[in-house]
Amino acid sequence: MKLKDLINTLRYGELTNISWDNEVRIPQVIAQINLGLLNLYSKFPILEKSIAIAQYPHISIYNLTSQYARTNTESTETYKYILDTLLDPFRDDILQITAATDEFGVSIPLNDDNAPNSWFLPAYNQLQIPNAALDETAFLIYRAKPEYIDPETKELDIEVFMPQYLVDPLVNYVAYKIFISMGGENAQIASI
Repeated sequence: MKLKDLINTLRYGELTNISWDNEVRIPQVIAQINLGLLNLYSKFPILEKSIAIAQYPHISIYNLTSQYARTNTESTETYKYILDTLLDPFRDDILQITAATDEFGVSIPLNDDNAPNSWFLPAYNQLQIPNAALDETAFLIYRAKPEYIDPETKELDIEVFMPQYLVDPLVNYVAYKIFISMGGENAQIASI
């Protein structure tokens, strides 16, 4: 769905009764769309991605930030263990790690103290490999964040990646957040 279509759905639907003078409302609406998308992406598996991690025996906790990505030319880290590419750079977009495999595709348990080969997730963007081995690669599947939309953008023809069945919950969320931000008296005046 295009951003302009989403804004028009709000403008002529749930937010019909508020003032849209001089388009000053659009940045506020886009900011709430960003929050609504993040909320939906956190609850539903809308976008899954994978990441490859080069293992080093002396590293047990891997911080999964772009600071450690091979394509990050601005980073001065000695060990850039995130094996991303220029065509698919790592974007610091982890919401939740959902699965792990070794380089042979064998599933690795996560956060299982009873499994001797378990890897651990001390934080949403950290991987702990207790027995990391040189020249081996870890693969993670994770839920990814939605693409951020700059509230000040003038380009409304961009694609908002989300399934059609979640448009209604997103629109209702945005309308609620806009009305709640207006306060009681202001919301009454705007709705006249």
